[in-house]
Amino acid sequence: MAAQQNLTRTLKLIRLLKQRPGKTLAQLAQILECDPRHARRFMNALEEAGFIIDKEGQRPPRFYIFEDERRQQADFTEEEAQLLQVALATIADTHPLLAPLRQKIYNHSTLLPLANGLVDQHQSQVVARLAEAIRDRRQVQLLRYHSVNSHSISDRLVEPYSFSENYTRLTAYEPESETTKTFKTQRIEDVALLATAQTNPPTEVPIDPFDWPGEQKKVSLRLTYQAYHLLREEHPLTRPDLAHDPANEDFPYSYIGTVYSWIGIGRFVLGVPGQVRVDSPEEFRDYLRGRVGEFIW
Repeated sequence: MAAQQNLTRTLKLIRLLKQRPGKTLAQLAQILECDPRHARRFMNALEEAGFIIDKEGQRPPRFYIFEDERRQQADFTEEEAQLLQVALATIADTHPLLAPLRQKIYNHSTLLPLANGLVDQHQSQVVARLAEAIRDRRQVQLLRYHSVNSHSISDRLVEPYSFSENYTRLTAYEPESETTKTFKTQRIEDVALLATAQTNPPTEVPIDPFDWPGEQKKVSLRLTYQAYHLLREEHPLTRPDLAHDPANEDFPYSYIGTVYSWIGIGRFVLGVPGQVRVDSPEEFRDYLRGRVGEFIW
């Protein structure tokens, strides 16, 4: 229990130190519910792991993680990643930070995703090969990919970029169409890892809290109690943009955030009929009306 508590505090500390303005040692200790000396030890451990912690001000100083620390920290070795995997095994699978932490470990080490972190053995093997291609910047063939949009089964040549938090979707560049797309890993029967290097390696492909890439769009929603809790549970990255408005009895919560596609957020809204009110934009309302019109009654 003590090991799990310390790991949870360390994860929370990383999140706190990424926020600006920085926080004093006393503030960090209060939020972490520990002694300031222990908070200082946690920061020392992060610095030993490669994080660059800076401070601003003097009385008292406020600490924060330097923004470019990802470019400066060393990759995990396989032994280090395996040790972290053992530590992560003590955390419940429902913990919202577990999936993104696992992905960061895999992306920064030679350790590929394990079966117990995925839905089944098939998906584990598929994701393991894709993770290797992401790490080595190589092309792959998605063998017998089942496309719902085109109602077809075909092989797809792609350049894998990244996974969604739970490994259910792959973001990849498709040279044939010259576009970045998302593919469901469960619809991939097999993966052929090619020796060909990626032709369009990403700087970083951003995805929204609903796991979709694209162009930025602002959206404003009103949520019932039920929709609010479903959104928090199913898409935890939306949490910073959720707010409580007790004056509105019917829709006491709001979500005002940035998305890159109407598809992901649209699926959520359509999945909870009557529980979400779209304040803006009109383009999103039109998208939802179009999707509703596709239903066969």
